[in-house]
Amino acid sequence: MIDSWSRRDALRLAGRLGLATGLAAVAAPAACAGAAAPPVPGIPVDVPTPTGAPLRRGPVVDVRALGARGDGRADDAPAFRAALSAAGAPDGPRTVAVPAGAYRLVLDAPLAVPAGVTVAGEPGRSFLRPERAAGDILVGLLVDAPGVRLDGLVVERLADVETVLVRLGRADGFRLSRSVLLGHTDALGTFAHGIQMGTVDDTTTDVELSDLSVATTTYGLYQANESRAVTQQMVVRGGTFVRNANTDLELNSPYGSFRDVLVERCTFRDNDSPGFAVGIAYCADVVIRDNTMERYRMEAVHVEDFSTDVLVERNTFTACGLREFAHLQIISGARRVTVRGNRHDATMNTAAIPIVGALAGGDALTAGGRPQDPPTEVVVEDNEMRCGPVVRAVAFDDVPAGAIVGNRVDGPGVGTLDGAFALRRTGAVRVAGNVLNGRAQ
Repeated sequence: MIDSWSRRDALRLAGRLGLATGLAAVAAPAACAGAAAPPVPGIPVDVPTPTGAPLRRGPVVDVRALGARGDGRADDAPAFRAALSAAGAPDGPRTVAVPAGAYRLVLDAPLAVPAGVTVAGEPGRSFLRPERAAGDILVGLLVDAPGVRLDGLVVERLADVETVLVRLGRADGFRLSRSVLLGHTDALGTFAHGIQMGTVDDTTTDVELSDLSVATTTYGLYQANESRAVTQQMVVRGGTFVRNANTDLELNSPYGSFRDVLVERCTFRDNDSPGFAVGIAYCADVVIRDNTMERYRMEAVHVEDFSTDVLVERNTFTACGLREFAHLQIISGARRVTVRGNRHDATMNTAAIPIVGALAGGDALTAGGRPQDPPTEVVVEDNEMRCGPVVRAVAFDDVPAGAIVGNRVDGPGVGTLDGAFALRRTGAVRVAGNVLNGRAQ
């Protein structure tokens, strides 16, 4: 267990070393190393494609009218810059329209979207393909202004360069909807992050990501470890995260924070990496509700580093923690974490894991420099848990306070309290009203 947390410390150190660019310098996973085949352009067949009519808000400027060709060969970056400039002018148009096509964007600087502007494509048919003209890291779209909306876009990395598809600074009221982010890390060796948060040490309020597909990126969403930004009132709703090469949603800010976060009705699947579906660290007031999480090498939900008031509710977990740890792991000083009404299927698990684990998490310092500490006030209640032969329902190590109540647990070896629940050096942990293999305990 300690070795694993040392690995996370190494990732955090890499993030600190990448501070000069504001980007965590996370290495691509071994699965991507040495990949020779070029990426196949377009949305993979296993990734949902958003649909619907193009969005229009106020007066419109069309990138085609300013010279964009959308043929995948011509450099359309000048036309996009002209359209964004026009939309950002006083009394200018409010929507930059991107008709269906493949837009090659050769960039020496990101495409910065002005305040109040909507960049709207035709969902599933408007491809933005940034490539690097100069600089170390390719950044596609930059949002550092309030009231920006990106809708109906497919933002796709095809060149083997270190990439951030969408970067946010202070972006109050930001909306990203009906869009697809593709990093092609299954074919390219360098990292490609989907969304980078917190590049300005300020507070961003009211961010919503909806009907979004994020596939084959490195981190789907992340914030660099040294960022001191605060993000509050954040919603991720109706998204699909597929085959990403590290954590899908990395809500981790050792020197800043995420507050008032809701992740609901999303699908997370097929992640054979040292990452999670949702990673929570230094967060407060987080709700993860009504999501589906399938086939994760490690835990699908990870709560750590003094996060408080986290509710994980009504989710479905299937075949998570396939190699190690848990379906849901709670470590390092987290407080008031409630795991309620979820459905867990661990019948395909062959590693000896608990479905829900709570423990200190190792001896190393956290990314914020604090010592590891056991979580407390952890409640596991009213869940349905189907265990494989070597799987336990719950394991608490050194947890001083909490409850394991009202759970229905089935599977070989869980017919007794000791078989279902491993409680080691715990304090005031209440165990009551659980049903084990059909028998009330």
